Amino acid sequence: MSNVLFVLILLFFAGFLTGRFLRTDWIRKYRVLIFLTFLLLFALGVEIGSNNDVVSKLESILLSSFAVSSFAVLGSFIFAIIFERVSKK
Repeated sequence: MSNVLFVLILLFFAGFLTGRFLRTDWIRKYRVLIFLTFLLLFALGVEIGSNNDVVSKLESILLSSFAVSSFAVLGSFIFAIIFERVSKK
């Protein structure tokens, strides 16, 4: 389980450094979208955390769970951008 914590901390610091040294003006534009995406990830984490069978096998399914959550975030962003463009017309 310590490997999972290490990966989470590493991802946090990667995001911190990205925000610190790269232009992040686009974040202000999508602030609500980012909040809703974090809420989606939280709900996904609660669902996974409440399933004891999944938690016991977490180390063996880490890569696939990372892929699922990454595609969920990417899909949410793409859908929100498309929805925003369509609703402005």
